[in-house]
Amino acid sequence: MKIEMTPEEHARLHRRRGRQALGLVIAVLVLIGTLTVLHAGVNAVAKLFDDTAQKQEYEDKLEGLVLFDPVPFEGIENIDDLTLREAAVWGCVYSIQETQGGFDGYNTDPDTEQLLIPSVDVDAYLAKLVGPSFRMTHKTFEMEDMTIEFDDTTQCYKIPVTGSVGSYRATVTKLFKKDGLLHVTVGYIPNQNATDSILTTTSDTPVKYMDYLFSRQSGSWYLTGLTESETKPESTAASTASEPAMMADSEVQDAILATGGETPAGSDAASSEAAAASGEADGIAESEAASDAEPQAESAASPAA
Repeated sequence: MKIEMTPEEHARLHRRRGRQALGLVIAVLVLIGTLTVLHAGVNAVAKLFDDTAQKQEYEDKLEGLVLFDPVPFEGIENIDDLTLREAAVWGCVYSIQETQGGFDGYNTDPDTEQLLIPSVDVDAYLAKLVGPSFRMTHKTFEMEDMTIEFDDTTQCYKIPVTGSVGSYRATVTKLFKKDGLLHVTVGYIPNQNATDSILTTTSDTPVKYMDYLFSRQSGSWYLTGLTESETKPESTAASTASEPAMMADSEVQDAILATGGETPAGSDAASSEAAAASGEADGIAESEAASDAEPQAESAASPAA
């Protein structure tokens, strides 16, 4: 039996299907929007806790200091003068190389072909590290195996061509705040004494860790101190864990009694047996002496009679 629909019913059916299709499209769009918002939220949270860029920033700042392994200090005014000069000049050199990819924009000495680093660049590097208020007097200084000459005329440092500078390179492993200071934990990775590149290293494993301390000034963090870190190298931690624990005095006494408890008793028994045997021997000797003495007494008495 064929059912015929009136034009009005056909129109209502088409409108119903249209509304259903529209509702489906809206639902899909809502779902896509929800997923997009969730994804953006997850990325925002991840970026909030991701400090990779900040670690890299402090690695660049501290590279010059880590090269020369400074001793701990409190207050930037108490840092070793030679170490600060070495860090300022070579840190600036490293910063230029890493940020600009080379020294194409810098001049060289026409006689020695040494690289010329303007003092203003060194000042800019120091300002980022210790603050704009710090001032260093520029002058020639002696390093362990080279001289860094400062030209008063050009106001430039002459950087010798060398294949190896410094003992370590930096890797920032942790950032945390304590007592109002920002602690930057730096791992020291030994540099390889190679002639082809001063950035070549023997290993990526730090041999020690130090905490560089930064204080907040005018909305920025600047270096103010250096101290030993609670973080220890893996080899040191492993050797410490493998060392036997020290026993308390009571535990030592208990161990002695437990391992040698039968020895004193055995010694006492042996001593008793030895004493008894000695007593028997003495008794036999006395009896023999007495028996020998009787004939002598009789013979002595006969002449008297």
